[in-house]
Amino acid sequence: MQVYYFTRTNRSEKIAKQLAVQQGVKAWKIDDGQSWKSLFGFLRAGMYSSRQKTLPITHEPVVDGETVALVFPIWAGSFPPAVRSFINEVGRNRIICIPTSSSSLLKDREGFKKVIDVTGRDISAPTDI
Repeated sequence: MQVYYFTRTNRSEKIAKQLAVQQGVKAWKIDDGQSWKSLFGFLRAGMYSSRQKTLPITHEPVVDGETVALVFPIWAGSFPPAVRSFINEVGRNRIICIPTSSSSLLKDREGFKKVIDVTGRDISAPTDI
């Protein structure tokens, strides 16, 4: 298993690093080269996410055949652009999504249906993580 994360506030990074330690691997950052800081960055992030934009990203190579745990925040009820790009690049079937949400209204499993729809995974099913 490989662990990747995208974060704006470092919350998802902390969770990814804890998961990576449990799995005996390293957590790899997905970088979009954008600054999402300040009120302007926050508003732009919401706009990009709600419009389902993608952005060019950089990250460590994903090993062929490995399952990928992907930790990321929910932005405007959706994926951050870098996460959408990563999913498009790696492929849905290899990814186990671990969405984080501290300020979102998505507080239960029903609220994460968009994540399930995009990844094709049922987050209520037992996993190896």
